[in-house]
Amino acid sequence: MNRKDFVLFFLLPFMGTALVFLIISALNRASVDRSVEGLVREQLRAASGILTTDIGLFLSQGASPAGVLDAYAAEENIYFMAVLDEEKNVLAWRSKFEGYLPLSLRDIPETDSWIIDSPAGEIFSLFTAFSPSRGNEYYLYLGYSLAGLENMRARSKRNLLILFGIFAAAGGLIFRGVSVLQTRYLEKKAEAEEARTEREHFKEISAFTSGIAHEIKNPLNSLSLIFELLNRKLPPETRKDIELGRNEVRKISGILDQFSGALKPFHLRREIFPLGEAVPSVFESLAREFPLSRPRLRFDRGAEITLTADRNLFCLSLFNILKNSLQASEKGEIAVTARRIRKWVRIEVRDQGPGIPTERIERIFEPFFSTKKEGMGIGLYLTKKIIDAHGGRIEVRSRPGEGTVFSIQVAGG
Repeated sequence: MNRKDFVLFFLLPFMGTALVFLIISALNRASVDRSVEGLVREQLRAASGILTTDIGLFLSQGASPAGVLDAYAAEENIYFMAVLDEEKNVLAWRSKFEGYLPLSLRDIPETDSWIIDSPAGEIFSLFTAFSPSRGNEYYLYLGYSLAGLENMRARSKRNLLILFGIFAAAGGLIFRGVSVLQTRYLEKKAEAEEARTEREHFKEISAFTSGIAHEIKNPLNSLSLIFELLNRKLPPETRKDIELGRNEVRKISGILDQFSGALKPFHLRREIFPLGEAVPSVFESLAREFPLSRPRLRFDRGAEITLTADRNLFCLSLFNILKNSLQASEKGEIAVTARRIRKWVRIEVRDQGPGIPTERIERIFEPFFSTKKEGMGIGLYLTKKIIDAHGGRIEVRSRPGEGTVFSIQVAGG
């Protein structure tokens, strides 16, 4: 599944689900609001009925309308109230509504209750007729603050937004996680495909090289025998030229062996061995090939570290790196350091040479790439191939004029 299909497969259903969630939540919230508002209306009507009964009782006992209203002035939820006579003339009123009574007989609807908007929020209004025991008819005009209902609506809306935010965040995290997994899967798939193509490519090259090496080595063997016969039969003064020819034959044979060895797959023989034994043995091998190199090589032994690897192949990879460093830096110390990082061992080879130009760093592990006149570009390629076969990693850091650092990471023992 490519990235576009993945987004269409995951993102669109998620957005659709989120939209359905919002619609259902909004409809459910509206339904709940209507139900709650209906319950509030019924409760306020019931409270109004009790209030008119009490006020009627006080009026029947001779209390003044103003005095009756004063008794209820401290009620927090009663925003305003008024007592009107049977002609709907206001007898007394009390109001928290900016100091006036929001009453216009022309604006009173046919229903006994309605809601008005005010700077303080919604006010639930009731206009109710009642008759005290003396038979006089009065009207009670009440205004109840719906701040509690509005607060509940605000909390409901806030909770809905929080819930949707959590839903969106969870979906985003899931999408991010799945996207990362998908990206890694595609990268691994691309790497596997690249590795498969490379294996097929080098399999063909290996077969071709093996065939060429076989065809060339037969004539080389014949040439070697001919030089041997010539060395016996020709005058002594020609032996120097004959030996030169024999050396060239051996050089060609060695080049063929290197090419064949670089292209063959490795069969690892893993063992646990001390790094403190492997590095000095590599130093000794280098000293035989570069007699003046021994004083320049330094190994910071530190704590005893063991590796799990093919000893011979690991020593060959380290030999190739150190050889490259010796050839690149004619003077200066070459230091080998090692440290344990959990289950891995990280080995660094640091030289004081001229460094590697940036445009060449990415190519130094390519087969047959070399900047030296006599180099064939196989040593570092073979080193990387060995480290990769061990499941390790090799990196290089370098700046012109600041030397070069090769880092190898392999499994510890």
